[in-house]
Amino acid sequence: MTVLTTWKNEYSRLREYIAAHPDIVLTKNEISIPQPLRDEFYNIFDDIRRAVAAEHLDALPVKARTLNEHYARIEKEAAELLGVEKIEMPIDLDVFLHNPEEGLIRACYNSLFGLIQGKINEVEFEHIAGESINNYVTEFFRLGYERWAAFEIIKLLEPEEAFLVGLDEDLKPFLGKLETIAFGRQWHHPTMRIPEFVVRSRRFNSLVAVKMALAVEIDEYLVNFQNRPLKPSQKRTGDTSFTMDSRAALLSFIENETKIPVYADIFEGNRTPPDLLIEFVNINARGGEEEIFGRIRRHMEILNPKFGCTLIAPADDFQASGEMIPENVRLVSLGFDTAKLDAELNILSA
Repeated sequence: MTVLTTWKNEYSRLREYIAAHPDIVLTKNEISIPQPLRDEFYNIFDDIRRAVAAEHLDALPVKARTLNEHYARIEKEAAELLGVEKIEMPIDLDVFLHNPEEGLIRACYNSLFGLIQGKINEVEFEHIAGESINNYVTEFFRLGYERWAAFEIIKLLEPEEAFLVGLDEDLKPFLGKLETIAFGRQWHHPTMRIPEFVVRSRRFNSLVAVKMALAVEIDEYLVNFQNRPLKPSQKRTGDTSFTMDSRAALLSFIENETKIPVYADIFEGNRTPPDLLIEFVNINARGGEEEIFGRIRRHMEILNPKFGCTLIAPADDFQASGEMIPENVRLVSLGFDTAKLDAELNILSA
């Protein structure tokens, strides 16, 4: 029996269940499922979605299961190396990374209801659900891949200890106890952008500060709010851990815990360059190479990292026009080859 037949069989089960319970009302304009019938209704509903997701998973242009295997391993290793109790992320991304099939069923929720309500037919459902799943996987693969690569980089630092970075009453960074990792979660402050944590690196015999900044937020590091009539909203905390968008890693060697950098104070207009900027290629960027490298060029001008930028492409065969790549930016077509990351980090020993 094929998977395609399976989802249609499950759909037949649901139609039979609906027919056997006339209290269930599903029309183009109304949805009413009595409470006693909901559990079984949604059990079958989810079986349909799982079958549809399984049909598409292996045919997708990105390898969700491959990422799942790599990420599950590195997350466990990173948690042990950093001595943290928990690694947090937005729930949709968490589900996708740990159980791709379960994550994909979320993508065809609306289209399946459209089918049940008679708004679309089976052929239209297959097309819409397939397109939704493809878009969902492409986006979540990109975000999940960035997390995998970031944790691999942290592992390659060979951390012996890890510390939270906080701000004291005088707004001076200090090291504290690190209990959880959530990329983008820094000590709350509306305008100061500081590292999220610091590791003691055996590889470099040094403390290394790490910040996983939203890539789009780096453009704000140029902002000087003192030149504006209003102060920045105090509701801003600097915590972007629940924002699902591309991130960039900022790494800095620090002599001791009194030398923790403030990467940007967007009220005062001050910036401290990191030693290394690590960014990721979005191969689906609408503007193509101009958009990809235009962003990198801006970030290089804003941050001026000592060792330049490592630009990571998820595809191991990604190529770009040489004239498009900014100076001091090294393009690494990585795939899942961590040896390339290891070689790239050697530049920090120069």
